[in-house]
Amino acid sequence: MPLPLSASTKLLFIGDSITDCGWRTDAEKIGQGYVRIVRDYLAVKDAAAAPVVINRGISGNKMPDLEKRWQRDVLDLTPDIVSIYIGINDVWHGLLPGRDGCDIDSFMTGYRNILRRTRAALPGVTLILNEPSALWLSDPPDANDRLGPYVEVVHTLAKEFHAAAAVPLHGAFEDARRARPDIAWTTDGVHPTSTGHMLIAQTWLRANGLT
Repeated sequence: MPLPLSASTKLLFIGDSITDCGWRTDAEKIGQGYVRIVRDYLAVKDAAAAPVVINRGISGNKMPDLEKRWQRDVLDLTPDIVSIYIGINDVWHGLLPGRDGCDIDSFMTGYRNILRRTRAALPGVTLILNEPSALWLSDPPDANDRLGPYVEVVHTLAKEFHAAAAVPLHGAFEDARRARPDIAWTTDGVHPTSTGHMLIAQTWLRANGLT
């Protein structure tokens, strides 16, 4: 079933830098990444039903950061649809000197907490959970494999909270790299190029029945 959209629908995207993409300095407050692509596609596809799109990504965020700002940046805005894209930094920052990650148990507990809060405050909200996409690092070489448990959390909680979709971004990036390793899907093994953002947008739209 495609997402039910109308001109009054508030569609909120929240996450880290991949969602952020400079929205706070953007005149339209949308940013230059996949959120803009989704917004523009929906506007062109059916202008009369194009939703109000809100970006609340913040660069560097991990699950504990989302928990701290969930009331202000999600619940207070009373969205109809919430799309959550988190998990990359929870793993990546744990691999960087002087940075802290978020272990899998804390990640799952925090994720479940924000979903419970959302269901309690906004009973009719539609939830969309996104797999963390890619950690293609040379050091450590198993960084991408370490995302696996975080991807599984997305699917477990999507079922538990009856999410509209668990968007398969990790699989999409892996498939894309296998098919065309010569195409730059990320700038640094983490942050998407413009092509990578298009891949996120297409995968998101397809998972929600909007293509």
